[in-house]
Amino acid sequence: KGELLAHYETSLIQTRTSMSTLPIVDMMKKSSLDNGLMRYKTDDGSYYLGSFKKTGYSDTAVIATVPEARAYEAVYRILYRNILITIIAITLSIMVIYFFARTLTTPISRLVEAARKIETGDFIVSIENKPGDEIGLLAETFEEMGRGLAEREKMKDAFGKFVSKEIAELVLRDEIKLGGERKTATIFFSDIRSFTAMSEKLEPEEVVEFLNDYLTRMVRCINTTHGVVDKFIGDAIMAVWGTPVSKGNDTENAIDAALLMRSALQEFNRGRGGAKRPPLRIGCGINTGPVLAGQIGSQERMEYTVIGDTVNLASRIETLTKPFGTDILISQDSYELVSELYSVVPMQKIRVKGKSEPQQVYAVLGKKGDPSIPKTLKQLRKLVGIDEKDLPDLANFNPDADEKKYEADI
Repeated sequence: KGELLAHYETSLIQTRTSMSTLPIVDMMKKSSLDNGLMRYKTDDGSYYLGSFKKTGYSDTAVIATVPEARAYEAVYRILYRNILITIIAITLSIMVIYFFARTLTTPISRLVEAARKIETGDFIVSIENKPGDEIGLLAETFEEMGRGLAEREKMKDAFGKFVSKEIAELVLRDEIKLGGERKTATIFFSDIRSFTAMSEKLEPEEVVEFLNDYLTRMVRCINTTHGVVDKFIGDAIMAVWGTPVSKGNDTENAIDAALLMRSALQEFNRGRGGAKRPPLRIGCGINTGPVLAGQIGSQERMEYTVIGDTVNLASRIETLTKPFGTDILISQDSYELVSELYSVVPMQKIRVKGKSEPQQVYAVLGKKGDPSIPKTLKQLRKLVGIDEKDLPDLANFNPDADEKKYEADI
């Protein structure tokens, strides 16, 4: 019936407290089994575990209840301890993994930093605190590689002072073989006017000093426009556009280089005068056409150069700048490629050595659209310091006269 018969709290017995509302008692009354177990919640929100056992005597049963927290106290204690042990173990594992990873990532980070330095051209790298394992061996190998690249770069720079850097790169990669290939290129020749007479008035050291200064300025103009200095012939410069690598606008680049030389020479001559510091005038000849480009020579001594009729004509055109009274002349083939880009003056057709037909050449005034360029050939001659009184009579001009380098004194 739910009446309390015995309890360890005697006050409950004295007041004859009814336990019918207790969930475990209700379960016991309805159960057909003689025992059972349940979890229930009291009015105050606490959870209890309750069990009953019917005695079989006078319709009585024994009921035991205990707060759930107390019943599972040992379990919770074990669970808490296991969680704590797990956290400690995971923390220790993470620390071990972290410090172990540092032994890998730190030297690898130094390797990455060294690789970035090499990428920027700083080949001398030092990787500190190298471990004594495979990564340490890799770091040492990396340093050796950097030193090797530095030596290679020094060799290329040194080699590049005698040939162009493009050719030096190809030679170091062994991509230039003995022989040649046909290409279309733009050939440039320049020469200092009256250099022999000028150098006779100077000491050899003075000639070398001013010539080096002059050539440095002129070569800078060639390099700026992607040209390649083929060779120096005394005071003369031979340069090529279109080989070994073409930029697609080689003739334009060559003429731009000549115009830059014109400006650079004006800067060079500023403040010069007198026998010891004579001002310079130059002539430039440009021609475009097929050439044979490649390594010419023997297996022991080779030179990368270009040969062919295009080269010969460019040299002849350069010599015509003197009688025509101009500083830059281009051939008909070159003009046809850049006719929309430059202001030119067609010169008198003239026969040159090696050519059966008269050659049409053009004096370059400047780039179209540039307001500072000379408008006429007379203005150009004034700009570059050419005295029209010194020009020969073209009607009686012999272009082969310069080929005569000596005469007998009889």
